[in-house]
Amino acid sequence: MVFALLILLPAALGMLPARADDAPVPGEDPLDRLFTIQDVHVDETATSAALARQVALKKAENIAYNKLLGKLTQAEGRAKLPELSETEREALVSGIEVVDEQSSSRRYIATLNIRFEPQRVSAYFAQYHVPHVLGTGGGILVLHAHARGLSHFLWEEDPAMAAGRKAVDWVNRIRHYVFPYGDVRERLAISYEEVKDFDTDAARKMAARYQVQAALMIFSRYEDGVLHYRFHSTEGDFSGEGDITGAADESAALTAMYERVLDANDSAWRAQLLVDTSTGGEMTVLVPTRSLADLNTVEAKLKSVALIEGYSIDELSLPLSRIHLRYNGREDQLTMALRYAGLSLVPYGEDRLLEPHAALTDK
Repeated sequence: MVFALLILLPAALGMLPARADDAPVPGEDPLDRLFTIQDVHVDETATSAALARQVALKKAENIAYNKLLGKLTQAEGRAKLPELSETEREALVSGIEVVDEQSSSRRYIATLNIRFEPQRVSAYFAQYHVPHVLGTGGGILVLHAHARGLSHFLWEEDPAMAAGRKAVDWVNRIRHYVFPYGDVRERLAISYEEVKDFDTDAARKMAARYQVQAALMIFSRYEDGVLHYRFHSTEGDFSGEGDITGAADESAALTAMYERVLDANDSAWRAQLLVDTSTGGEMTVLVPTRSLADLNTVEAKLKSVALIEGYSIDELSLPLSRIHLRYNGREDQLTMALRYAGLSLVPYGEDRLLEPHAALTDK
């Protein structure tokens, strides 16, 4: 395993929900973001700092692996996977980035980003016939109205809501969740009652402020130790409801609610884009090549597509070259994976044309 160790500015140990300025960086490799688990916190003590660090890294890899499975696969798929040994799990990791670290003579504390190798992970899923996604979800704005007794909260500060949100991992999910800033204009644009009543028009207008296409509206009420909740996503008019019982306190109930709602929302989105890597095929495509640089561009993009098992250049000529592709998944899944990598696969007479376009990193 190759370790990419970089020292960055210290990160906050408790992540708050993502805000609009946490959006994916333009030009960032979508597969890097998809297969990277961020902000894994470890704190280990051993007989020496070196041993504590070694134990912490193995623990971080295990935490990140489980988060990756939850991010890319559905529950029924995860049930098919075996328990991996430390060596097998380590083989899936391509790099560890140190965001922040501290050590003493016997203790090691760190916040780490763990990156997994897309091709190896996809091949592992294929071995056990586990479909998975190969594209990140578009951004979605979270609007949460909460009630406790006679008190109502949407824009107001509330310790229980803040603690409940802070305990949730908002970052390592297939969707990019953002929360509004809550400035004066936003407070005037949508009210507690509109969120409670699931006013989709108002929610979509608010989402447009953050350049995301959907809003997730949640209404909850805490009474007699039980949290009642319901939610609605403007994306596909997806809804649900439930109760949280037995939580230690209100903030713990809110955390459990968020986890349930996000899992349901993520699962609904993943179901549309699961890639079955137990199937596959081959095809020959035409590639516009006005210069060698054009071909190099297409080759570089192909190498980022986890579904591509391999390719060969059958004919290099102007203005069109021929490339033979070997791939996992169905052809429609390959087409989607290519789109996310910045390549369009379209009919061209009796053939198919493969050409670059702007990568879809937020669709």
